[in-house]
Amino acid sequence: MKYLIKIFLLITLMLPMRAYAVTFNVLVLPADILNVCNNYYCYDEASNIFAEDVIENFNSSKRIISPSLDSVRAKLSANQNLKTLTVNTLRKYNRANNIDMQAVKNISDVFDAKSVLLISSAATTKKSNLRRSIWEVLDLSSRFDIVYPYELETNAVLIDTVNGLVMWSGNYHKKLGNNNSEFKAKNPSEAALKLEQLDMYSKAIVGRSIAQNVTLRFFPKSSDPVISPKSTQNAAPSSFFRMNAPTLDVFKSKEIKGQNEGDFGEIIYGL
Repeated sequence: MKYLIKIFLLITLMLPMRAYAVTFNVLVLPADILNVCNNYYCYDEASNIFAEDVIENFNSSKRIISPSLDSVRAKLSANQNLKTLTVNTLRKYNRANNIDMQAVKNISDVFDAKSVLLISSAATTKKSNLRRSIWEVLDLSSRFDIVYPYELETNAVLIDTVNGLVMWSGNYHKKLGNNNSEFKAKNPSEAALKLEQLDMYSKAIVGRSIAQNVTLRFFPKSSDPVISPKSTQNAAPSSFFRMNAPTLDVFKSKEIKGQNEGDFGEIIYGL
């Protein structure tokens, strides 16, 4: 009997210690999170569309967890001070890429997250610094028969709120309209087509690229960390990524290769 007990103990000691896969909580905040049905078409703003796809990518991986935009909106609406702080913080970021690190940390603490992903997206022109909603530009161009080269500029930045560090940032540009710079919708069906194209652009390019680049900052391709839960307690997110992590080449995705880039317009990738 003693011999069997010794064998059992020996086998137990030889077995590898139980490991736990690391997961991270990332709060995704699009600049237009509280702008719901605030345009002529009552369409969701571009930053919200991109953020939804990023969150879906995060949660489906089960490595990064992010609350839905609806749950974030509900929490903001229940706390007026938090809502005001968030609105002012996102307005600064959307207008001039100005990040209030202390405000971002205060917001993230409420959601028990140590990382925040800010996303902004707006229609811009080369002759003006004015940033407009893509649907505002579509409405104006359609009503007044305006032909002008507009771009959809999207910015994303991942922040480690523990240390106040920028872990990653990306910039994306997409030409709006056709080769003649016409970006118009003469009827509801044409407007709905523009929304569908934006959704395709998000799922195939921007939303996916942002999600995958953020994931690479936590889980570089060359390593897939499996760490004891105790080592992650109160640890800063930046402790688990390497600055020299490989960047993502979105063209390597088979699904993206199959897409017609003309469906999205001219795209300049910034990773």
